[in-house]
Amino acid sequence: MTSVVSIEKISFGYKHLKIVEGLSFNLVKGEFLYIKGSNGSGKSTLLKLICGFFKPNSGRITIFEKEPHKFPSVLKNVGIVVDGMGLYKDLTLHDNVVLFAKEKGLNKEEIMNNLQALEKETDVNFLAKYKKSSHGMRKTAKLVLSLINSPELLILDEPELALDEKREAWLFSKLEWHKKNGKSAIIAGTNPKQFEDLIDGVIEMKVIM
Repeated sequence: MTSVVSIEKISFGYKHLKIVEGLSFNLVKGEFLYIKGSNGSGKSTLLKLICGFFKPNSGRITIFEKEPHKFPSVLKNVGIVVDGMGLYKDLTLHDNVVLFAKEKGLNKEEIMNNLQALEKETDVNFLAKYKKSSHGMRKTAKLVLSLINSPELLILDEPELALDEKREAWLFSKLEWHKKNGKSAIIAGTNPKQFEDLIDGVIEMKVIM
């Protein structure tokens, strides 16, 4: 089967602090994988390593057979919501999504058509400025950006947090669509049971002493 993400014996840390050590796994097309871990277990760091935001101290990571820290353009086909992902506070949610969607290679017509549909589905006021939006509105905007081009891979860090019941149902409907259409996902969090109808496997991260 087609490999989407390949991780080969990666380790990462700072000086004497080890965060990830000797981790390997392979994500294939159409597979959903859950990264489970408590705070400090390294699950968010792992997602950032996969996205190429950090470079592993040893080992190798590829997305679509390319190392993301060397070839960041590979992320155009990846929807990402990770810890620390900020948008411009003085722009509206709408303008933020449009701005970053252009970097994914979408043209103006594609962006506006897709964004209009997603805004309607979520029933969020995307004309609100980011700095005046609630945590749930900000999270929804980031999820909309991650989904706007129906990417082949989603990398989501606790995507359900801060969503109310309606937007959580919307999120799961989008994940179900991605699964049904043979796309892949890596989801991190503390409760894989919530995603049990979607995920194909769980990797548990533990705090390395």
